[in-house]
Amino acid sequence: MNRASSGFGYVELVSTSIIWGVTYVLLKYALSYLDPQQIAFSRFLVSSVFFIPLIFVIRERYSRTEIVTLLILALTGVLLYQLLFIWGESGLTAGNASFIVSLEPIFIAILGVMIKEDKLTPRRLTGLIVATIGLIVLLRPTSITGDELLSAVLVLLSALSWGIFTVAGKGLLSKHNPMNVTGFVSVFGAIMLFPFAFSGLQGLFSIRNPYLILSLLFMGFFATFLGYYLWFDGLKKVSPIRAGTTLYITPFVTVITASYIISEPIEFITLLGGALIIIGLIIGG
Repeated sequence: MNRASSGFGYVELVSTSIIWGVTYVLLKYALSYLDPQQIAFSRFLVSSVFFIPLIFVIRERYSRTEIVTLLILALTGVLLYQLLFIWGESGLTAGNASFIVSLEPIFIAILGVMIKEDKLTPRRLTGLIVATIGLIVLLRPTSITGDELLSAVLVLLSALSWGIFTVAGKGLLSKHNPMNVTGFVSVFGAIMLFPFAFSGLQGLFSIRNPYLILSLLFMGFFATFLGYYLWFDGLKKVSPIRAGTTLYITPFVTVITASYIISEPIEFITLLGGALIIIGLIIGG
């Protein structure tokens, strides 16, 4: 893999993390009108509308083992990741939930090394440590009470699910088109989410609020259709550890976006945490 290709993949991953950072603000707005299952299903329903035609245009054959891998990706990267985080977040402060789920790069690094998909070089380790310190400074997690322990475990499992999703997808991407792979994952994921959202379908399809509709379309097209594709296409060109570290940008973008949309003040400590995250990405990159 040449350096130019790797560099472009890194740009794709950073762009994805920025999109997802904006998405968390829109998600907070959408939760005022819809339940989490409705939102999760709507995202992948919208993305599937765009992916299904592309699946037929970019035709590829998959072995039985690869089909199982696609189902595992849909299970870990869509169903489990979405629902575990949603259920866990409801019992935690926003700061603690954001911090725990943002530990995904650590899981990606551990899993990548365990299955020999990646190597944790001293430079990457240093970048990961600096970015993690920046995350702690940015989100300032507080102590978790006994009542919040189960919720914390659920969010932690969602982070682990994304780690499995990222590492498991790397091998499949070496043989198949990222758009085709992402399309199947999105469609399978929508099917898996359907039973959880079934009771709320009537409310979902009777929305009249134009801002809510635009938020759902943004989450479905940009965050899911475009975001998941860019993640897989970038992952094809970049190691899992480097890819995972870019996720630390997401909470920083969320904080900055929230300051403009809902006028939350930006503190110096926020800028310091964001600066450390960026420095960590530069070192690890």
